[in-house]
Amino acid sequence: MCLQVSPSIVVWLMSLNERRLKELDILGFASFGSFLIIIGMIFIITPNLGSEIAAFFNDFELVDVYPNVFLPTPTSNHPVFYTAVAQFCIAYGLFQIPILILRIYLGDSLKRKAGTLSGTVFWLGASYFLTILSAGNIEWFPFLGGLVVFIGLSLVVRSLVILLFETVLRGY
Repeated sequence: MCLQVSPSIVVWLMSLNERRLKELDILGFASFGSFLIIIGMIFIITPNLGSEIAAFFNDFELVDVYPNVFLPTPTSNHPVFYTAVAQFCIAYGLFQIPILILRIYLGDSLKRKAGTLSGTVFWLGASYFLTILSAGNIEWFPFLGGLVVFIGLSLVVRSLVILLFETVLRGY
């Protein structure tokens, strides 16, 4: 008994496979690969980074920031760890710029372009606050406040890009 397959089913399956490939984010894989490469390079160029990471996470204590509200904070400064994380943020944030240019050139979806732009804003903003934290110019809680600001800013950037460009594309 031989199974007969309709040509329309074959075309439907091919178009389904093509849609899956189109939805596959190749530049996202490149971005993730760069993420791993940068982490590896930071470990290579920063001596004793493993022990610096362990020292950072073993150095937390709870601080009373408001009556009966306690938040964790490091008891001392960890400039080697902060600098390594800042270097990662700078490198990854700068790598997002060519990814964004490729997304624009290749006609990727607006949401992916906006996501890449907002990611760039966040990573470069985080690197700024990590740099001043490692220099000892700000304390832990203002640093966290700065991260919250850049998380919010990256969300606003993403939303505005999508809103403005969808409006322009619709002809309003």
